[in-house]
Amino acid sequence: MVGDTKEIVLALSGGGARGAYHLGVLQYLDEQNIKVKAICGTSIGSIIAASYASGVSPKEQLEIFKSKGLKKMFSFAWFRESLFNVNVNIPCIDALIKKSRFEELDIPVYITAMDLQNGDEIYFNRGDIRTLCTASSALVPMFKPVEHEGKVLVDGGFFNHMPYKPLKKYDYPLVGVNLNPIVKKASRPRLMSYLKKVIAIRMFITADSQRDEYDYYISNDEILKYSIFSLKNFDELFELGYADAKKVFSV
Repeated sequence: MVGDTKEIVLALSGGGARGAYHLGVLQYLDEQNIKVKAICGTSIGSIIAASYASGVSPKEQLEIFKSKGLKKMFSFAWFRESLFNVNVNIPCIDALIKKSRFEELDIPVYITAMDLQNGDEIYFNRGDIRTLCTASSALVPMFKPVEHEGKVLVDGGFFNHMPYKPLKKYDYPLVGVNLNPIVKKASRPRLMSYLKKVIAIRMFITADSQRDEYDYYISNDEILKYSIFSLKNFDELFELGYADAKKVFSV
């Protein structure tokens, strides 16, 4: 594939701060002139997809994620409805997402969220980007659900960690990038260890069962060294994603 102008569609998993790995993959695709014709993402994958499709380069996104301004997005909620409040009306989000609505994006983007009222997986590719990306990233109980058009929306990764269904209609190779490749053993018999493991198992089973759907699958067990909540390892994850994309597309 490398060396010619090619076209793909791209599925980006959730994974919090590990999303810098997605940016490394996108950087490699850009450098090799591999055109992304449509993107489907959940949680951090939805945010990166919307940002990329609004014209923000992977390296520009990386610098925004590393900036001190990003921390202003979160404030402690004192356990009212969640652990943290989220404010998307801040300058760094203006820089990260330059379009208001999905219909304005340069590339078709589909994102997922789960409706808490019935457990349905819902795909969005129209509407307000900030509202719907917040919904797709609403990992309860860390963040409160988002009410939208009569639905109560939470992180799409609860239902489907690597959504791809809207991309099947495109006649391009399907590339999947997974930020949660395997499940580690719980290191300590503590409640949070077990809770994180239950969530990880749910994500892993869904993503692994869909692996054959992808023409190219990019992941690395090394990702698991990095916490989904840590803001300290963006550069390392970026480089890892870049290197893994290079390996996959150089075959």
